[in-house]
Amino acid sequence: MIDLSKVRALVIAPHPDDEVFGCGGIIHRIKREGGKVYVMYVTVGTAKDFSDKGISTADERISEIEKVADYLDFDDFDIALSGDKYHLKLDAIPQGELVHAIERGSKLALHIIEPNLVLTTSNHDYNQDHRAVFKATVTALRPASLKQKSYQSMLATYELPYHAWNTAETLSSSSLYVKLEEADLSAKIEALKLYQSQLKQADSPLSVHGVKTMASYRGLQCGAMAAETFWLKRLAIL
Repeated sequence: MIDLSKVRALVIAPHPDDEVFGCGGIIHRIKREGGKVYVMYVTVGTAKDFSDKGISTADERISEIEKVADYLDFDDFDIALSGDKYHLKLDAIPQGELVHAIERGSKLALHIIEPNLVLTTSNHDYNQDHRAVFKATVTALRPASLKQKSYQSMLATYELPYHAWNTAETLSSSSLYVKLEEADLSAKIEALKLYQSQLKQADSPLSVHGVKTMASYRGLQCGAMAAETFWLKRLAIL
C-alpha cells in the first residue's frame, strides 16, 4: 500500500485541464490524506477549438488555472513555457529545452521539489504536445548518482478522456488503480466545471457525463464505485 500522506507528487500537465481530467481524483485524495501536490503546466496559449466560442485565450485559461489551484489546494503551480511560441508546438522545439524545463528550468522542476511521485501524459496520446511531454519526462527522470541528482521512485502516466483514440494497435491494461471516494470524484467534477473554456456538452468525452462514466467504468475494474487509472512506468521500493 502507498501511504498518500507521505506522497510529494508532481503532476506534469501539458495544458491546463489535463491535470484535472487525468488526475483530479488522486490530487484531491492525496491532499485529503495529508500529502503534497505540485502541478507544472508545461504551456499555455491562445488556441482555436471545437466549442461554441471557437477559441480560448491564454488569459482566460490562466484565470481558470488560478481558480482550480485554489479549489484543489495545490501546494504550488507553475507555467514552464508560456505563450503561443510553445502552445501546441512542443513537438517542434528542441527536446533539450523541454527536458530542461522539467528537470531544472521551472520553479517546480524535479531538481527543486524532489517529488517521489510523478504523473504525466501517455506516449500513446494523439496530441503531439502530450507525446513530447512524456518523452521529455522520461529523459528528465533518468537515473544518476544520488549525490548529484534526486531519484523519483514512481512514475506513471494518466488517462485522459480521448486516450482510446490513438495510433497504437493495442494498449496494455491499466497497471495502477486509485479508488475515489465520493468526495474525491465530486471535487474532480467541481474542478472541471472551473475550466469553462474547455468543458464540453454531455455527448463529448470532455464533459461531466464523460468523466463520471469513465470513473464508474474504472471503478468496476477494481471493486470500487469510482476510480482513476494509471500506467506504471517506474516503481522502485527503496
